[in-house]
Amino acid sequence: MFSNLKVRTGLMLAQLAVALAALVSIVLGWNSMRSNSEAINALDSLSVQQANLIKDAYTQMLRATIRADIAAAQRATGDANGASENTRTVQQLVADAKKKMETFKAIPKTTAVGKSAEGDLLSSFNGFADALQSMMSALDKGDSAAYLDLKNTRAGAASGAFSKQLGEFAKDITSYSEEMVSSSRSQAATMAIVYAALAVLIVAVWLGAFLFMNRVVLRPLRAVSDSFDKIAGGDLTVRVDVTSTNEIGTLMAAVKRMQESLTRTVSAVRRGVDEINVGSREISAGNTDLSSRTEEQAASLEETAASMEQLASTVKQNADNARQANQLAASASDVAERGGSAVSEVVNTMQEISASSRKISEIVSVIDGIAFQTNILALNAAVEAARAGEQGKGFAVVAGEVRSLAQRSAQAAKEIKGLIEDSVSKVGAGSEQVERAGSTMQEIVASVKRVTDIMGEISAASEEQSSGIDQVNRAVSQMDEVTQQNAALVEEAAAAAGSLQEQAERLAEAVAVFKVNAGEVIEVPAHQLAAQRPAARVAAPVAPAVQADAPAAEAKAVPAVRLTHSARTKPAAAEGATAARPLRRPTVRPAAAPAAKPAATAGRRSAPADDDWESF
Repeated sequence: MFSNLKVRTGLMLAQLAVALAALVSIVLGWNSMRSNSEAINALDSLSVQQANLIKDAYTQMLRATIRADIAAAQRATGDANGASENTRTVQQLVADAKKKMETFKAIPKTTAVGKSAEGDLLSSFNGFADALQSMMSALDKGDSAAYLDLKNTRAGAASGAFSKQLGEFAKDITSYSEEMVSSSRSQAATMAIVYAALAVLIVAVWLGAFLFMNRVVLRPLRAVSDSFDKIAGGDLTVRVDVTSTNEIGTLMAAVKRMQESLTRTVSAVRRGVDEINVGSREISAGNTDLSSRTEEQAASLEETAASMEQLASTVKQNADNARQANQLAASASDVAERGGSAVSEVVNTMQEISASSRKISEIVSVIDGIAFQTNILALNAAVEAARAGEQGKGFAVVAGEVRSLAQRSAQAAKEIKGLIEDSVSKVGAGSEQVERAGSTMQEIVASVKRVTDIMGEISAASEEQSSGIDQVNRAVSQMDEVTQQNAALVEEAAAAAGSLQEQAERLAEAVAVFKVNAGEVIEVPAHQLAAQRPAARVAAPVAPAVQADAPAAEAKAVPAVRLTHSARTKPAAAEGATAARPLRRPTVRPAAAPAAKPAATAGRRSAPADDDWESF
């Protein structure tokens, strides 16, 4: 029933039961103390406070009665002063008694005894006080007969009634006290029974918790401890039963999973040891084949290195020739540019001469016009001189001279204009020829620039080819070094194979300590064992990283060997395939940037190395 109960839940239930028992005991104890306190307070109010007040009031009233008798006797003897003094004393005693009764009335009545006796006590006291006041009134009037009559009849009856009520009240208090004591005793007996029951309940809870812990926790833990001891001793055939679903059941399930995992691991290790033995022998055979291939590869690399050196010298010579041709083309381009600039200046000068000739032609036209107008003016002056007759002869001679000069000026202007027009036409033809020469020179400059650009590209390509050939040459040299290192690594691999076989034997001896009974403990599916077999590849040896300024690096890398499934199952077929496979020639890739040379070189070395390692 409780086997699947969680340990946490069981502990919480036990603690809850104990807490409830303690809470019940605390509540019952507090309730008992509270009721006892209320009973004690009520008893104190009745027997101590109220009863004392009433007794004191009754005593004061009796004293007042005695003082009243003394005052009456003193009046009878003629002692007026003594009578007056005792009368005042009586009034004080009565007043004090009334105060005590007022105090009694003011006290809360929490019990039925106090509530029922309060009215009778107050009425009997008031009757007694009124009778005493009537006696004192008669005494003040000097009526001794009335005083004695009131004393013997009314005052005596009132005093007896008050005394009777006081006695009954005392009896009620005594009976109430006895009831309280009896109730306290019965309540104490009940609490004793309750506490005994709670004690029994707590002991039962503790016993149940102990039995629960022993059955659900301690016993399974001992079983887990025994299982751990057997597993630690190498016995994996021990049976682990999961009988619950609580925390202990979870622990048992974890132990069972651990046992199953160890069983699978030990089985896999045993199979792996056998496979390692087979693989180590295959590695030894593969190392022998790899050694011969490495020697052939070294010879091929030496021939390739010699060819690359010749190719590098030829490419360098071509790069030098291309560089010189590029320089000559650049010089020719500069000369052509200077010629083009000179032709451009000549064109500008011819254009300026043409413009000046056109301006001169315009000036000559203006002079021709002036000469024509001067001729007309001279003709008009001659006509006017002819009209003047003799007075105009001298002016006519001057006008004739001016006319002749104007005619010669016009003739000269026409000749100059003809020369200028001929010069302008020749200058225009020269300008056209110079412009055609300038355009031809510009075409020459553009052609020379294109030739220069082509020569620059040829020079850059030659330099890049030279740099690439150098990188290829260095890569071949590095491959030669790596090949030599591979030969050393082959020897190290052979030694490692022997050491691996020895370690496999030691591992087999170590695993033999474990006892595995898969049919009883766990059934390992075939696909799980197949999934745990090593991956089918043999890793290539890691080539050392070579810097550009240090080709002959001395770093060596140890190859990481992993066995393939086909090699373990069919070693003869693998060796036959290896022997029949021709040697792969190294593939040279295009030259990369100088900064990426070491990485590219390592990449070129890794591909054939992987093929060579995977071949066996």
